Amino acid sequence: MITVDQLSQVGIGTSRVASLGSRMSSDTFMDFLTIANARGINLIDTADFYGSGDSERLISKCLKETGFPFFVMTKAGLPCVHTPGWLSPLNQIGKKIKQRAGAKSNYTAAYLIDSVQKSNKRLGVEAADALLLHEPSWDDLADADSWDGLARIKQQGLARYTGVSTNDVRVVEAGIRSGQVDLVQTAITWKDNASDAIIALCRANRIPVVANQALQSYKSLQSVFDRQADAIRQLTGLADMTLVQLLIAAVLAQKKADVVLFGTSNPVHLAHNAESLRYVSSLASALPKINQLLS
Repeated sequence: MITVDQLSQVGIGTSRVASLGSRMSSDTFMDFLTIANARGINLIDTADFYGSGDSERLISKCLKETGFPFFVMTKAGLPCVHTPGWLSPLNQIGKKIKQRAGAKSNYTAAYLIDSVQKSNKRLGVEAADALLLHEPSWDDLADADSWDGLARIKQQGLARYTGVSTNDVRVVEAGIRSGQVDLVQTAITWKDNASDAIIALCRANRIPVVANQALQSYKSLQSVFDRQADAIRQLTGLADMTLVQLLIAAVLAQKKADVVLFGTSNPVHLAHNAESLRYVSSLASALPKINQLLS
């Protein structure tokens, strides 16, 4: 089994692979896994919230078909509806109704244990590779026994690793103090320092960091990158690098994260994004110059 220190530097996000209006077929997703496996990608990020469980079902089906080894990280806590598989199309409708009615997130131990049991059933496993709290704020956890819940999840063999996906440094700090945070997922972009406190905390405690939202600044940088693309690509080792590849590779080159997640429904984009890794070593010294060019 894959351990957290063996995770690939890029991972596949699945927030939309089973959503209404963007659902991928099993054949298409198996093609995705084939491309990812060939490029050494071994991490899939999902959640019970994604497609109201259908993302987990799709992952399970395709991993069984292909036999590829992947570390599947799932999450729990956001409001969703859990109906049996044959009624799964109703889940997403029910989720939207709950959201509009003001349903709150739930990070209590009882809810987390119940959620991971259902996720494991959908994933077809006895134990999830990792179970993370899904986007809790400090206030969300004020009256919840979340850390006790994660401890019980590991004690009961329901997940090999536990952690948190959040942008709130206080949550990360409390989780580390509890001893129940084995990995952290947070929003990290190349030019933004908002995540620095979380990164420093994780580094000090030797906890792997998984970055999401690395491509968030794509639109704001697109025009200036297009103007400076020739100058950037003349820098040593950066020939043909695109803006997407820069945004992914820069997070890794700056050692802000151990893994960068990206989501796409296009197999060409998947292969293209995976190629970002070829630029990481060259970017380490080139980023100051690129910063000047893009300022």
